[in-house]
Amino acid sequence: MENLRYSLNGYRLTCEFKNVPIPFVNALRRILLAEIPTVVIRDVVIRDNTSHMIHEMLKHRVEMIPVAVTASEGDVIRDTKITLRYMPGPEEREITSDDFAINGPRQGIFLKDRDLGAPLYFLTLKPNESLHIEAGLGLAMTGASQVCVSTFKNHIDEERAKLDRDSFILGNTGEDVRIFDNHLIQRSFARDENERPNHFDFVLESIGVQPARDLMRTAAEVLKKKFIEFVKLPVSKDDTGAYIIETTTEGHTLGALAQAILYNAPGMVDFVSYRIDHPLTAKLILQFRTKVKPEEVLVRLHNEAVSLCETVLRTV
Repeated sequence: MENLRYSLNGYRLTCEFKNVPIPFVNALRRILLAEIPTVVIRDVVIRDNTSHMIHEMLKHRVEMIPVAVTASEGDVIRDTKITLRYMPGPEEREITSDDFAINGPRQGIFLKDRDLGAPLYFLTLKPNESLHIEAGLGLAMTGASQVCVSTFKNHIDEERAKLDRDSFILGNTGEDVRIFDNHLIQRSFARDENERPNHFDFVLESIGVQPARDLMRTAAEVLKKKFIEFVKLPVSKDDTGAYIIETTTEGHTLGALAQAILYNAPGMVDFVSYRIDHPLTAKLILQFRTKVKPEEVLVRLHNEAVSLCETVLRTV
């Protein structure tokens, strides 16, 4: 990682990744989006609801309220009870996240607007409507997100871009040069000797529960753990003589990076590929052919993947 810059009180991070495979950067992006351990609202019980919102949508809306509790606060997660109760009244009432009653080790567990500090809008009750909701907290290991931005793009090679711009001007007389500056310049990205992109600009922005730096570290730790566990799985041979490793807990995040690492390891494998057995089935199959022992291939895969993750952990 290079050129790390923090803004928005540490909730936004921009950096560059150089000389790394695309699937590594994409793996971090995917983990940041949906595999950071996140505290969420669970066990929603609707005791009474005469509002205009149906039960299913109301439950979903409650579960979507961001919780300002970290995964390490076990006592808060275990002991917190959440209640929202409104009896019928003659006036219209606007409900926000501040109107939920919190019974537990600490108050203020709902995230406010990160930039304005204002409570989040929840629902408007019309005259004579009532509402009674109870809920608790839980820890979601996957499927929840603590980021509002997690993306990357190919880094523009300034020297290549200048040459390409000059070529555009010479070959497109009368064309507005802004066509190149605003769009075609994206083709002038940095690349390696094989003409593959190897330099990326990464942007990460937290919703406000944890600083961006902590989220990036967690993503690298999650990815590192994935590979440590993956190389422990049994290796078998298929009908073609290729070695295969199967897992029902991983997908494209690990598979694409494993394939890229082995593909770029000279003399290690003759063939490597991965596939997801079925789009609706959680099953990753990594397949490779090699003239060395498969254990040596897995050691190489482990060392390369862990090294990439350690680089992030050392520099972020």
